[in-house]
Amino acid sequence: MKINIDYLGKYLKRPPIGETRIKQYDGNTVTYEYLDHYTNTKETMTLPVLDFIARLICHIPDKNFRNIRYYGFLSNRLRGKLLPVVYKLLNMKNVITKKVYLSWRDMIRDSYKYDPMRCPLCKSVMTLKTVVLTLKYSLVSQHKEIAHGYFPLLL
Repeated sequence: MKINIDYLGKYLKRPPIGETRIKQYDGNTVTYEYLDHYTNTKETMTLPVLDFIARLICHIPDKNFRNIRYYGFLSNRLRGKLLPVVYKLLNMKNVITKKVYLSWRDMIRDSYKYDPMRCPLCKSVMTLKTVVLTLKYSLVSQHKEIAHGYFPLLL
C-alpha cells in the first residue's frame, strides 16, 4: 500500500507549487510558503531566483512522460463502487459521497459572506426584471427602483 501511495504522490498531475504560495518576488529573491511536515506548521522561505528555479524544475516530468491522473480506487471506472468501500474500511462516516448542488448565489454567500442578490444600499432582495444596456441615470439615485425591478430598459 505504501508503495502505491508513494508512486501516486510523485506522478499525479498537478503543479509543483501553487501561485498562492508564492508570497513575494522582487527580481532577485522569491519568498514562498510551505508546510513543514515535521512540525505540521506553515513556514516561509526566501531563496535566490536561480535556487528557487532549481528546486522547481526537478518536479517537471520528462518530455513524453505520461502522467497518471487517477489510479486504483480513484479511477473513474471504479470510484463509484470502491470509494464507499474504502471509506467504510477507514471508518470515515462523515464523508459526503453524493454530489451536492450549490447555486452560484449560495457559493458566493458561503465563500465571501456576501449576498449578491441583496441591494448594498437598502438591503432588499433583488430580482432580475430588466437588463440595463446603457446608463443614462445614476444607479445610486435609482437603487430602489432597480432592486425592485421597476426600472425601464435603458438604451
